[in-house]
Amino acid sequence: MTFLEALYGSQYYEIHQKGRDGNKGRLNGNLFLSALIVLFILAVMMISISFVPGFNESLTKSIRSVFTYSSGKSIGKILAIPLFGIIYFVIIKTVGSESNFKNKVETFMQYPDEVKRKANAKLLIPFFILLIIVFGLAFSKL
Repeated sequence: MTFLEALYGSQYYEIHQKGRDGNKGRLNGNLFLSALIVLFILAVMMISISFVPGFNESLTKSIRSVFTYSSGKSIGKILAIPLFGIIYFVIIKTVGSESNFKNKVETFMQYPDEVKRKANAKLLIPFFILLIIVFGLAFSKL
């Protein structure tokens, strides 16, 4: 089972079991995948800040030259929301398209029930690994 089969298939399967429209699993899957990619980008940046000499200073200098003296919270919102939107739009047009969603769900539904139950673990393990990296590096800088 591929990551995308687990993602879209498990979302469809869970929603369909509750008696709702399983096609809403596409939205959930696309949002999860977008969040995972944003988290990956954040983890790469934080690893670069921690281990590449001078990266933190050059990044801070470039952000300050564009945003002058805005607060970090404001800069984060200004950068994160459009980044998430762009990634979500790209996902909708590529791997998260309706035809691709249907193909992944059909493949997922052919797996035995015990394999279907393990699909969430396949999704959550990379998510939590990235989350631990991001929070670990963030707290190590305090």
